[in-house]
Amino acid sequence: MIRAAVGIKAWIAKLPSVDEVRPTRCVGCGTASRPVGEKLAVHGHGLLERQLRGVLEVGGAPGVIVLSVRRYACLACKAVMTVVPAGMLRRRQYSAPSIALALHLWLLAGLSDCAVRNQVCGWRVHGSSGRGWAQLYRWARQPERVFALPRPTGVLEGAYAVAKRMLTTLRSLAPVTCHAAPIALQVFEGAAHTR
Repeated sequence: MIRAAVGIKAWIAKLPSVDEVRPTRCVGCGTASRPVGEKLAVHGHGLLERQLRGVLEVGGAPGVIVLSVRRYACLACKAVMTVVPAGMLRRRQYSAPSIALALHLWLLAGLSDCAVRNQVCGWRVHGSSGRGWAQLYRWARQPERVFALPRPTGVLEGAYAVAKRMLTTLRSLAPVTCHAAPIALQVFEGAAHTR
């Protein structure tokens, strides 16, 4: 899976063309997509639908979106690559910004797990069990498995301390234009820019 520079909202508004998000190299063999003076080596290989849960903006309504992602095939080694918008994570149905926002609201803003679920979860809770959001606890216990950050977060005692430190790192990755914005927005935008 390769994350493009195109954000989720822009991808939803207009699906990028095959050329706009074509990988520069094959992830399998390293062959250049467009070798100088030669034929194209990495071809478009159709579309694939992916489900994405969460919110598209801080304060937005949570939901479930199905979007098309692009696939490419290498003619040299036959590897197939999937290109997704920035902010999508491997093997996760929630977007990186949605997960970061949920962790921020719970660990730093102090909201209950039920309140966080109501703000971020794409599925409504049915029944009257009154239980919180188990997924939130999983993300908080192993945040390094969720986010691949450009620098290590350091070894701290307790998983929740590591999750809090990870939120600080995500906040620092937000674009400079967001640095005067509320912390929740900084964390959300920083997570959208992780690669």
